[in-house]
Amino acid sequence: MTGSFDLAKQAWLVVRSQGIIVGKYHLAGKAFWSIGRSKECDVIINDPFISRHQATIELRPRGSDLIYLIRDTGSRNGTLVNGSPIAEERVLHHGDIIMMGDTDLTFRYSGRTPSLNSDLLKGA
Repeated sequence: MTGSFDLAKQAWLVVRSQGIIVGKYHLAGKAFWSIGRSKECDVIINDPFISRHQATIELRPRGSDLIYLIRDTGSRNGTLVNGSPIAEERVLHHGDIIMMGDTDLTFRYSGRTPSLNSDLLKGA
């Protein structure tokens, strides 16, 4: 991987339950995050309508950019982005609303690329 990526950008998930912000997760330092009720997940959501392992977000190089992709992991109730169910992986964009159970996660992103050490992506 070349040094052409801008690694100074930031990405976040803002978690809301019933309209109240209950968490904020900085997506940095690695290339894969798991979301669900399990304590093993990177983003833990205490919602009985969410699976233990609901979805994943993955960081991947695409051309000269880095992109975030979300994928439902076969959850019972599914995962929606901006109101549409996701059947396969989907690219996330700033402001996208990820809906699962009674919880919404807003994807916030300060630019086209995230904050990450490029060495973490060499195997991706």
